[in-house]
This record gives sequence, structure tokens and C-alpha cells, in this order.
Amino acid sequence: MKVCGLVGSPNKNGNVDILISQVLKGAASQGAETSKIYLNDLHIKPCQSCGKDPCPKHCFFEDDMNQIYKALETCDAIVLGSPVYFDTVSAQTKLMIDRCNCLMPYTKRADGTYGFERRIGKRKTGMFIAVAGTDQEFGPIQATVKGFFHWTNTQSLETILYTHDDDKLGGVKGVKEKMDRAFESGFKLTRSA
Repeated sequence: MKVCGLVGSPNKNGNVDILISQVLKGAASQGAETSKIYLNDLHIKPCQSCGKDPCPKHCFFEDDMNQIYKALETCDAIVLGSPVYFDTVSAQTKLMIDRCNCLMPYTKRADGTYGFERRIGKRKTGMFIAVAGTDQEFGPIQATVKGFFHWTNTQSLETILYTHDDDKLGGVKGVKEKMDRAFESGFKLTRSA
């Protein structure tokens, strides 16, 4: 059982990172092999809307996005986390999501019709963690992540939403209910995958 956390926050040891770590701890307690990727540490070129089919590769560009493609192909579960920035995912997360466009290209089928072709056949379980200030909304960010999960052949199991009214880095550590829920979610993730 492999579970990968994708941290979309630029803040290591911030709320998103801490909650993903708790989920991974819960998964590891059930014997899962866990890993974590900090999107902010990767060098990923923005999608250029090539319109061409890069098959058999996922994309024409050779960059750190290959780490993401490998995780999506090999993991049994994905935990994606992002802060809410301008009502949606962080720039780091959106850059990664946009480069997943080639995972379901619109292609011509053998019978002459056109349609989307799923490139990642392995079905995964996923969960999403979003962190926001108390005056922000979660609707738009959840719609973006729903699309990402669909495109990457990931069945969403759970979403954890955390709001806070301070700027303290990692303040969620003091919120026992959220920390416990994240740990238990990792436990459930391994049972569902």
C-alpha cells in the first residue's frame, strides 16, 4: 500500500503540511508506505497547451513533473493539500494540476470518433485538505480538486477543511479535533484503497 502526500503550500511545517503529515502517519500506522512531495520544491514548466499527443510519454517536457506522474501511476492513494488563495488552489498546486491535462487527451479513436482517453489506468483513493482564513470560501477550490481527481483516476474519499483566524505558522497543531481527524483519515484511506 503506497500513499503519497502532495503539499501545495509554500510553507513547510504550516497547516497544510502538518495535516498531510498526520494523514500519512495514520496510513503508516496501518503498514502503508508513505511519501511526501513538496510542490514548491519542484521545477515544473507551465502547460503550453501543445495540443499534440506526447504518447507514450505523459508530456513533451522533461522536468520535475515526472515525479508527480510516477506517483499518480504507482500510488494506491493520494493526499492533496492546498491553502485557499484567491478562492482556489495555490499557484504551486494549479501548476501541477494544469500539467495533468495530458493524462486524458482528446484523441481520435479506432472507429473514427473522438473522445477522452484515460492514460492512468490505476484507480486510486484520494483525499483533499484545504486551509483558509475564516472569511474565505471553500466552494471554488473543491471544484478545482474534483476535476483533478477525475482527470487522474482518483476516487475522492474525504475532504478536510480547516479555517483559522490567525497567521501563526502551524497553528493547527493545537487543534486536537483536526489533528485526530487527519490521523483517522489516514487510517481509513488505507482501508478504502
